[in-house]
Amino acid sequence: MILILDTSAALDILLSKGEFEIYKNEIQKADTVIAPEIYISEISNVAWKYKKIAGFTHDESFNLAEDGINLIDQFVPVKEIWKESLREAMNNDHPVYDCLYVVCARRNDGILLTRDKKLIRICEELNVQTL
Repeated sequence: MILILDTSAALDILLSKGEFEIYKNEIQKADTVIAPEIYISEISNVAWKYKKIAGFTHDESFNLAEDGINLIDQFVPVKEIWKESLREAMNNDHPVYDCLYVVCARRNDGILLTRDKKLIRICEELNVQTL
């Protein structure tokens, strides 16, 4: 199984929140975990926010980002999927950075692991599997 992991689900795993046990189990079952390369920026930005807002130390923030990056086996270059992602963003009135994950899942016949309810609805309309 190919699993596409988005930042929202990754954070639950990293911070042991919400459905993290289910997500962690799915990652362990997956043959490959992929994400668009923007994931690196997103997880790094979250680590910065946790330092700024939640009082994480410098090391805690770096560890959060690094642990999140290490959840991914393969990164998909955004340059390869931006046009299709922009089209889906315009068609579904949803941000391009989220649609990158949908396109990764569709192109790889994968399953998108996300907490984003609107993104899940878009995937249902596009026949992209989600968890």
